Formats: sequence, C-alpha cells, structure tokens
Amino acid sequence: MANQVLVSLESYEKDFMDFQKKIQNIRKSNPDQFIAFGQGKILASGESIERVRNELEKLNIDPKKTVIEFVSKNEIKMIV
Repeated sequence: MANQVLVSLESYEKDFMDFQKKIQNIRKSNPDQFIAFGQGKILASGESIERVRNELEKLNIDPKKTVIEFVSKNEIKMIV
C-alpha cells in the first residue's frame, strides 16, 4: 500500500513539473481556464472546475490523482 502511494505521488509530481515547464504555451492556448494536465499533455480544459472534473470522469481519469490548475491569461507574480 505504501509503495502504491509513493508511486502515485511521484507520478503527480512529474505531471506537475511538466505542467510548470509548459505553462507559458498553455497560457497562450487556454487563457483563463482550468486545466487538467497529465502524461505530458492537457487532458481537459474548461471555464469551470466542475466541467474539467466531468470531462476527466468521462475519460475514466481520477480527478483526485490529476494536476488541475487555473491558468490566468496574465502571469501572476508573488512578492514576498
């Protein structure tokens, strides 16, 4: 069980890192949308998180194990 959790976490981390590498292109092609990302590509997108979750479920993809982020058309910078 613990090994399965570790594999899931590593897979999620890889998908998140791939998402971060491609965010500029995603921002241009899908501005102001929720994006579900995995396996190196956009799995679903939409103006609401509910729509994205429904699309993932239609594809038999577990939303709980998928990177889902809102991508603003403008880059957001944090000042700390």
